[in-house]
Amino acid sequence: MSRMIKDMQCPYCQAKLTESAIECNYCNLSLKSANALLGPIPQLSSGINDFDATLDKKSQKKINKSLSKLAERFPQVRMHVIINKFDPKYSLSTHLFWLFNQDSLSTSNRKGGKNHTVLLGLDSGRSCCALMVGYGLEPFLARKALDHVLDKAQPSLSQGDYKDAILIIIDELTQLMQETCKQLEDVLDISEAETYQPIEY
Repeated sequence: MSRMIKDMQCPYCQAKLTESAIECNYCNLSLKSANALLGPIPQLSSGINDFDATLDKKSQKKINKSLSKLAERFPQVRMHVIINKFDPKYSLSTHLFWLFNQDSLSTSNRKGGKNHTVLLGLDSGRSCCALMVGYGLEPFLARKALDHVLDKAQPSLSQGDYKDAILIIIDELTQLMQETCKQLEDVLDISEAETYQPIEY
């Protein structure tokens, strides 16, 4: 079986981080420095944040239905989507790190290892996307696997079909988490009956 526990990385320079790190030892990125660089924090809500108004109501309804199904399968996980034209001077991962760590997306009792939030960002200016996951999910969802999830949606994203791209990512992410749960069952020698309820990360 492949190694499932991985090192955390700085979203800007990709240097290794620990959960307790306040800033990156290599590039000094921190939430404070990100606030200084990226300016006023936009008002975020749970679910879909479409700052570019790229999705019609029908598309939003389909995406919300898919997000609800993900939450039913994995009750501990909350996924949010942001569509925006991000400042091209900084990587999309840096923007998502900045937004992810604002209080509006995670409650005070869902910090650190208990944070199972997933943030999907789509940059409509550069036709690219990125995923940020909470510390509670990082040890189980390898960066390479998440990149593969995003690659599946790139053709739709390149064509400007944001609805299809988002739905593909949600579906691929759900499959990835199901496969991860199955790997954990095999490693721990847990029967299917014992894991009938969704696994608590």
